[in-house]
Amino acid sequence: MGKNQKKKSNKRFWWVLISVIIIVGVGSSLFFFNFFGIGIDALNNSDTAGSVEQKDLSKKEEEKINQVRSTVGESHQDLGDFVASTHEFYNDTTGYGGINNLDWEEQKNKSEQVIMEIEKLTLDVSDESLKQDLQSILNVSQQAIEEEEAEDVRSLHRYFHDLDIALNDYQSYDRIWNVTETLKEVR
Repeated sequence: MGKNQKKKSNKRFWWVLISVIIIVGVGSSLFFFNFFGIGIDALNNSDTAGSVEQKDLSKKEEEKINQVRSTVGESHQDLGDFVASTHEFYNDTTGYGGINNLDWEEQKNKSEQVIMEIEKLTLDVSDESLKQDLQSILNVSQQAIEEEEAEDVRSLHRYFHDLDIALNDYQSYDRIWNVTETLKEVR
């Protein structure tokens, strides 16, 4: 075999090897994302995908949140505990692409628990905006049970996220979702 033929053979080998690696990589990625039901929006952050506008917080808005927390949040600590644990549930089950692969039995059970707990806790709520938010959560929870739509679960997660900010000392945020009446004055 001549020197030129050997070079061509080596080039061809490397091109074939590189092509096979690329094809296997792309194929594996497609299989992984398809198998786990993860969409393209999950690569950024699955919870930021959607039609509800999100908002970066300014110092002034953070001060308003602290004011709401010290008034409404202070007088509803039992509700605040419930909101925090429910928010954690939604973080665990919908984050990192989980919204695209929901366990509907688990989501329906949680929605039923949310309805029962809010019906008990609403009796002690005097703040009208908080009452409106809780009624909205009841409606969306019932809808999630009946229709099994991921958008309803996303809405519930956003309600609990914003209420966790309003009622508790939830610090792992830099945005509010603008879905609650309780934080309306912050907007």
